[in-house]
Amino acid sequence: MSDSAAKFRSGIAFGLIAYIWWGLVPLYFVALKRADVFAWEILAYRIAWSLPIMLALTAAFASWGDVFRVLRSRRLVLVLLLSSVLLALNWLLYIYATVTDRVTEASLGYYMMPLVNAALGTIFLKEKLRVAHYPALALVAIGVAIPFLAAGTFTWLAVVLPITWGFYGLVRKKAPVESMTGLTVETLLLLPPSLGFLLYLSLAGQNHMSTTNWELNALIAASGIITVVPLLTFTLSLRRLPLLAVSFMQFLSPTVQVIIAVTWLGETLTPATLGAFICIWAAVLVFIGDAIWQARSAKQRVSLEPQTSVLPLARSPATRG
Repeated sequence: MSDSAAKFRSGIAFGLIAYIWWGLVPLYFVALKRADVFAWEILAYRIAWSLPIMLALTAAFASWGDVFRVLRSRRLVLVLLLSSVLLALNWLLYIYATVTDRVTEASLGYYMMPLVNAALGTIFLKEKLRVAHYPALALVAIGVAIPFLAAGTFTWLAVVLPITWGFYGLVRKKAPVESMTGLTVETLLLLPPSLGFLLYLSLAGQNHMSTTNWELNALIAASGIITVVPLLTFTLSLRRLPLLAVSFMQFLSPTVQVIIAVTWLGETLTPATLGAFICIWAAVLVFIGDAIWQARSAKQRVSLEPQTSVLPLARSPATRG
């Protein structure tokens, strides 16, 4: 297996872990909601409990020198400050959607990610759309439009969620920082306001971590693991795959979320939402079919070339990424 093929396959594996994990996250937020933990507090704890895990991972698998290199660079700190703000905003909006019983609406917003990433990828990363991507993106647009047209409204939540996440992914993809190092620095940058807010809650008697309810304490502390695992695997995937490929794979997450919302959280799957599912997954099949055809065509072209020629292999789309 070539290095590029191994890189692509590892990117797919990391992406699958991230998006399936994210699909199950609403169950965790609902458990905190039932304990009366509100959205801002959940966000602050996610950040605070993520830092020890990131520090441990950095000590075990990364380089402290790389972390200090980033912190000494004003430009890199500003870039990661931007990405951390986008990340925190996206987290807060999704937590808010979950605790206000709007998981289906939030999931619909994430179905817009291919449209957002297609725009960002072509404008900022100069990624080129293949012929099959146009009908796939058209199906996504139709699928997203159906529920909004049926409801007669266009909700802000379903729009802001994919935009904040799309720009976060773009900033992280452009930043010359390794995945683990970047996450560690982002968490460090978000820690001071998070600890300040938790201190305020403690002084006001509204902090839900206590010395008596150890079950709730353990649930809150688990927010670090819940947060770090999918985010780390996402950034690992992002650095190995084209942005458009990542955007189509992310359909797993909102699909799992909608299934959970309908079967577990009591939300309703309307005919309009079902129609959106059909259009969106038709788009996924188009994209997957094109990717398979592209890979087979590239393999056939390489097998027909003389073994001494490396130029066609370098041009092959299957070796990019």
